[in-house]
Amino acid sequence: MKKTSLNILGSGAKVNKTPGDRIRYARKSEYLTIRELATKTGLTPEAISMMERNTHPPSLSSLRKISIVLKKPIHFLGCYEDMNEETLGDQIKKARYYKGLTLEEAGEHFGADVKTIRSWETNRRRPSNRHINEVKLFVDIIVILKL
Repeated sequence: MKKTSLNILGSGAKVNKTPGDRIRYARKSEYLTIRELATKTGLTPEAISMMERNTHPPSLSSLRKISIVLKKPIHFLGCYEDMNEETLGDQIKKARYYKGLTLEEAGEHFGADVKTIRSWETNRRRPSNRHINEVKLFVDIIVILKL
């Protein structure tokens, strides 16, 4: 995977576009050691080390915990800005990741089961008329964060 630099949050600092590099950058910005971040998040130091070395991708639940402690948005730490958004299914998935929601949590949000959410995200089915307005509001985060 080719690493490219990104100027984040107007800080002037360059950070590579991998979750591990961004987690490391944010951790060091908060002057925390891996062990201190592990203690504050309830994750193991080994797990954080593997995430920072990009040998084990962080789960959404891990990113959520890290995001809170490091005061950085989940979408920044997860590098989700480059996710595809051509189809409505792509947009739903990207918005779900931006919000740090699991399939189960998105299902609860929409009052639908995991199978339905997955079928929307894979473009096998479109949201019903009952859900379409809520889905449009849900994916607006993609547009808002681009501004």
